[in-house]
Amino acid sequence: MRNPYEVLGVPEGAPLDQVKAAYKILAQKYQNDPSFEAQRKMEEINAAYDSIVMNAGGAYKNSGYAQGANDYADIAAKIRSGRLDDAQILLDGIPEHQRDAQWYYLKGTVLQKRGWLEDAANNFATASRLDPSNNTYKMAYNRVINARSGGYRTERRAQTGRRSGDCGYLDCCCNLLCADACCECMGGDLISCC
Repeated sequence: MRNPYEVLGVPEGAPLDQVKAAYKILAQKYQNDPSFEAQRKMEEINAAYDSIVMNAGGAYKNSGYAQGANDYADIAAKIRSGRLDDAQILLDGIPEHQRDAQWYYLKGTVLQKRGWLEDAANNFATASRLDPSNNTYKMAYNRVINARSGGYRTERRAQTGRRSGDCGYLDCCCNLLCADACCECMGGDLISCC
């Protein structure tokens, strides 16, 4: 592997803020590009960033980095890019006494993406309890509860004002016209016109 500082385009021994800024710029440039070259470049960028962060781990802890910021933005970026193992490792590295509502929300998001809905619901519930005014946490909890219980009908009712099985007059008309079109294709006529 090339020198990780060189990959990120920062001077050797650059401060972590500069490393993070360079990483974010490069990640924005390459992570949404589906080409093979861009994906390889993104892997190289991720490996370089991880290498610098891992080697500076002691410096982070001693400088108060882990206590102050816990850099949830980096963890959220890893979740968005599908790097769930990396996000999980960073989250689990935060001591329990420093875990706040955002930590539980991000942990719940990782668990939800892995399909562990029960654990995700518990983490979203804790996030909501710790920060009751945050609607994002409440909505995440409700989504996972609905998905866990198969509650898709409740979502449709909220959108349309009726249950999923209810048949509105427009639905009946559309279904009837569709059936008529199918019959006419087969040589029949369900709805005869004048």
